Amino acid sequence: MTTEGPTPESNKSWAGRSVEDAGTAAARAALAVFTQRFDLVREFLDAPFGRHSADLRFVLDVMRSQPTAGKWFTIMTRPYSEWRAARWSPDGLDIAEMAPACFQTREDVERWVFKQRWRHLIGPLPVQESDDAA
Repeated sequence: MTTEGPTPESNKSWAGRSVEDAGTAAARAALAVFTQRFDLVREFLDAPFGRHSADLRFVLDVMRSQPTAGKWFTIMTRPYSEWRAARWSPDGLDIAEMAPACFQTREDVERWVFKQRWRHLIGPLPVQESDDAA
């Protein structure tokens, strides 16, 4: 038996919610199994660029595929010498806020953005970071 589109019952849970909410909920569900994966956090923090394990690639793909609205991203503020993290506005068209810290390497700003996205989609980092200044 096939149905023609969503049923009224299936629409109730998403009534009044945005597409971004739906995407975030789906991402959180997909990433729930990684809440205690210290190894993945450490793998990224040790080497933000390069080859990553299949599990980390999955996590990064989900993080990066989220809607633009409200997502943290990196900006080079001085050519090859200073980077900042910024967050898109709710409409995804403008910068809503800038992280308070400046970073001297692209790797450092990518680490900071990774931590923010992990906290947003997965929860607290499974490791204590003493250098989480921003």
